[in-house]
Amino acid sequence: MGLLANIRNGRRGIGTSARRERAKRRPPGFRRALTLLLGQFGPALTELRAIPRVLRSGRVALADLAHRAPAERRDEEPLAESAVPEQAALITVTGSTGTIGSELVRLLSTVGVAIRALYRDVRKMRTLPNVTWVPADLEDARQLKVALDGTQRLFLLTGNDPGFGLVQIGVIRAAEEVGVEHVVKLSALGTSDHSTSTIAREHWTVEQALTNSRLQWTILRPHAFMQNWLDDVAESVRAESVIYAPIGDGRVPFIDARDIAAVAVEVLLHAETHAGKKYFLTGGEAIGYSDLAAALSEATGRTITYRPITMEEARARIAARGVAPAMIDAMLAIAAYQEAGGLTAMVSPEVQRLLGRPPRTIRDFARDYATRFA
Repeated sequence: MGLLANIRNGRRGIGTSARRERAKRRPPGFRRALTLLLGQFGPALTELRAIPRVLRSGRVALADLAHRAPAERRDEEPLAESAVPEQAALITVTGSTGTIGSELVRLLSTVGVAIRALYRDVRKMRTLPNVTWVPADLEDARQLKVALDGTQRLFLLTGNDPGFGLVQIGVIRAAEEVGVEHVVKLSALGTSDHSTSTIAREHWTVEQALTNSRLQWTILRPHAFMQNWLDDVAESVRAESVIYAPIGDGRVPFIDARDIAAVAVEVLLHAETHAGKKYFLTGGEAIGYSDLAAALSEATGRTITYRPITMEEARARIAARGVAPAMIDAMLAIAAYQEAGGLTAMVSPEVQRLLGRPPRTIRDFARDYATRFA
């Protein structure tokens, strides 16, 4: 008997009469859901040990059928189901392996709620208590509905590649269909229908779709992330001890992505309190790149300087990294806003108010990530 047949039957060698008896106890839609899971998600399901046990129980909850990241230690066992509060809402996280999503999943895993983390790259999963990892392509409507089934609260986050707005709107429509109650959307500061940045305009269309849906919602609009410095800025600092940026003396209240994740935890755990709210999230002070250079110099023990460049120089540097022209245009439009100042330099009190503590500073960031710039 093949492996697929063994999985469907729940164990090797199961008899025909036993299979018929088990089939009677299976809920409606069992075979369709299982076939979809094995057919669509099968290539990513590298750990199948839990599936036979689940099928023997006669349940078809996607969270039980999905992949759990392999334990880092051979003797490590997943937490018992009783560790999750019985009445706790199931929280599903998209973008669960990215900068914000991974920290959000980590934080949620510590508070005893059931989390379903949707992913595409199996290599980015990690072992965490109370987290069930589910492979899902957000552009595949069938996979998406199965992945969202049973979710009460959804954190909506994707990359900013051109067209991401349509993908997110598709997620919102699927969430409505399967009965999700509350969506927390990660948007962006400066989102509007007349922004010169295509990223901001796409976020605007998603916000409109969400606020006009039947779903309860909360929208988070964070400013630029400090963790964005871990790519090209860190590379130039390591190679030349120089920071390049096209915003001149512009000052920006950059926010640590870990604070964004912490705010998302607060909102997801107390959704009713935050329903219908839009939160503008920034760091505690507006800083320039010369301030960042000083903080990194202090953290690394090296002399790091800031060298302003023109927008065209910035375009060439970004293009050399293989970024698509449309994305470069969107990034430089944001940089132009930052150089001009005004609203982009304003500090919001929301992080302090929601978390009951000040936002992390650039010195906190530089200290915590010093090795990435060394």
